[in-house]
Amino acid sequence: MEGAIAVAPERLDTLYDHGLELPYVEFGDIAPAIKLNAHGQEYWYYRTLPLKGYSAVLARYVRELQASDQAVLLARFQTRIYIYATGVRPIGAGKAPAA
Repeated sequence: MEGAIAVAPERLDTLYDHGLELPYVEFGDIAPAIKLNAHGQEYWYYRTLPLKGYSAVLARYVRELQASDQAVLLARFQTRIYIYATGVRPIGAGKAPAA
């Protein structure tokens, strides 16, 4: 996983899960990125969940991020759901990205 992908606004959809309405984009079979750029913000990789059964824990992870005032963006790459968020520490970085 490396690089960044710019997400055009028209590609965004909404995923509904346990009362949450979450921005979602589907990429299919391309390799996942460490960062997504959407809505003029940088969303960094936070964690991934298998496509089958993700709903059991997704809402808990998202609510934890939202409680810290972090915006969330979900992306599907291959057979997994990737959670991206603003203000999280990128993998391999020594500090959080500058705001």
